[in-house]
Amino acid sequence: MGKNSKPSYSKGTVSVNGNTVASNYKKGNTVVSNYNMPETEKGIYDYAQNALLNSLPQVNVFSPETRNDINSQVEAYKNKSMQTIYDTYNPMLEDLKTDIASRFGNLNNSVFFDNLNSIENNRANAMSDLAQDVEAKRNDLFNDELSKRYNYLNLMNTLQNMINSNAINYMNMAQGNSSSGNSYNQANNTANANNTQSNINNILQAVALAAQFAKYM
Repeated sequence: MGKNSKPSYSKGTVSVNGNTVASNYKKGNTVVSNYNMPETEKGIYDYAQNALLNSLPQVNVFSPETRNDINSQVEAYKNKSMQTIYDTYNPMLEDLKTDIASRFGNLNNSVFFDNLNSIENNRANAMSDLAQDVEAKRNDLFNDELSKRYNYLNLMNTLQNMINSNAINYMNMAQGNSSSGNSYNQANNTANANNTQSNINNILQAVALAAQFAKYM
């Protein structure tokens, strides 16, 4: 009795717009899945990888240029706020002097000094608040810069993961096609083997019957 031949491994492919984008095949004893990345997609993938490679080591490092830019913004914020305080309280002082001088003829009186102390206290509080606001502004600017960097890295990582996921999906499709082909080959091989065995059984039965008839000849 002859041996049944082993079914060959079925290659699976996936095509998009006539181009093979993924394949699954057997090379020696190794099953290989391959994704043929389009050039445009490869460009995005390489860019994302290089961006992550170059940016990650420096993500929390602020160059002198960046620090100078942030400090310039803080200084501009402080100067504008100080000008606002000046424009608010200086006219109040001038109005107070004018009012007291017209009423009392001089500024050497308790009414003037009481009002002056009130204005100066309010201005001092405004300056104290400004000092805290300036530091908060500085922190906000540094945090905004970090947020932009991390958002950029997240975008690059998302692009890379999307392409990896796309490649895996296509290779899984190719593997699925290969599995379908292998199942078909196995079923076909089994059917052929069954037919062969059935033919052999028929022949053996015919030989047995011929031998029985031969006894009576």
